[in-house]
Amino acid sequence: MNKGTIPDSRIPNPDLRTQNEATTHARTHPIPGLAEYLPEEFILPHYSGYSIANLAATIAGLLDVELSSGAPPLPAHLWADLATGVRSVVLVILDAAGYLHLRRMMSEEDSAFRRLAQAGRIAPLTSVFPSTTVAALTTLWTGQTPLGHGFLGTKLLLSDRGVLANMLHLSPAAHRQTEELLNWDWEPEEFVTVPSLAQQLTASDVQAVAHTHLPFIGDGLTRIFLRGMTSVQGHVGFSDMWINLRRTLIERRGKPLFASAYWSSLDTIAHLYGSDGEHYQAELRHLARSFEEDFLAPLPTVAREGALLIITADHGQTATPPERAVRLSDHPVLQQTLLLPPAGEPRAAYLYVRPDQAETLRTYVAKRLPDRFLLVEMEQALAAGLFGPEKPTPELRARLGDFLLLARNDSRLIVEEEKVPIHSHHGSLTQEEMLVPLLMVRLDRL
Repeated sequence: MNKGTIPDSRIPNPDLRTQNEATTHARTHPIPGLAEYLPEEFILPHYSGYSIANLAATIAGLLDVELSSGAPPLPAHLWADLATGVRSVVLVILDAAGYLHLRRMMSEEDSAFRRLAQAGRIAPLTSVFPSTTVAALTTLWTGQTPLGHGFLGTKLLLSDRGVLANMLHLSPAAHRQTEELLNWDWEPEEFVTVPSLAQQLTASDVQAVAHTHLPFIGDGLTRIFLRGMTSVQGHVGFSDMWINLRRTLIERRGKPLFASAYWSSLDTIAHLYGSDGEHYQAELRHLARSFEEDFLAPLPTVAREGALLIITADHGQTATPPERAVRLSDHPVLQQTLLLPPAGEPRAAYLYVRPDQAETLRTYVAKRLPDRFLLVEMEQALAAGLFGPEKPTPELRARLGDFLLLARNDSRLIVEEEKVPIHSHHGSLTQEEMLVPLLMVRLDRL
């Protein structure tokens, strides 16, 4: 397979122009000093037009709002024919619903997602880098690249606090106490300060209603992601998520509306059982069935008028069998080159190197792990625009370390032993984890 291409598919109505432009970005985007090292399977984020970073400006434009900053909107050929008379935009984010996996399911069975694609449009977008939840969701909710919003990964060095933190749990990486950072007077709203999509929509009299898992409401991450929402509603399963979303469209019809729904369990299932197994496919199948039965079929005509549905994901997942993981403890020479434990992601680690140990690190990875990881100087990664085109502030630069250790194929780096074996993961640049769906359809045309 050529670098950046996607195999043929039986998926209905693929946008071939977008498919070509998005997936050849790895070769056409200037990447000084890095291009020759990229493996065939790598896809770079397409922040200039075909990534999830471009969705916020697109959604705002559909509702006659112009965002103050951030990535530009998606190219008009993707959405212009769907834009006439739009009064409400419904954004559904399915965590870890990668484009390749969704396309495979749609080609094999007659699902609601397949029928939506036939009535509307489906095309691949790229995720951000790193292709991980905290970075990607912040991008979706702000329209900024990771370098633009600063939420650069799951484990980050917070230099102002002098701690390596797990940002998914909002706690020191060495602890398991969830949201311990909040006890240190660390304020989530001060960590990401760029305006959110919801803040700018509501300032222009657009209602913004979010649907998320009930236990997430009020936690630190939700306070970052959903700043400015008119209302945040909780659900415990996908059936009540679809029902609540349907009721939102009915109750708030006739006024400019942005309604969102987020489903995270697909990601959890993929981690536990693998993204290629029957558990993952079953979850997608039941999600689609509940969407049709609990949201679409009972949705009255009056609530469909002027409504555009967008289904996407934050990232995909790729198979990472536990036996293929690389344990840092098994590589003492590598471990001794490091000043701090690796930050970032298991598939995209940020390495802080001891003085005079850079060459030892390069030699070790090149000789001992060449088929498992690609070692990139962080300055090269920044020059390549992996995190975004912006120039990093000193604080953001400190979060990224000296080197980037990118996983190839099915590898990942384990720093601490896992309580539960992980069978799929994300964070690196393979097609499986980087390509996500853009599925758009007018509800009043169904």
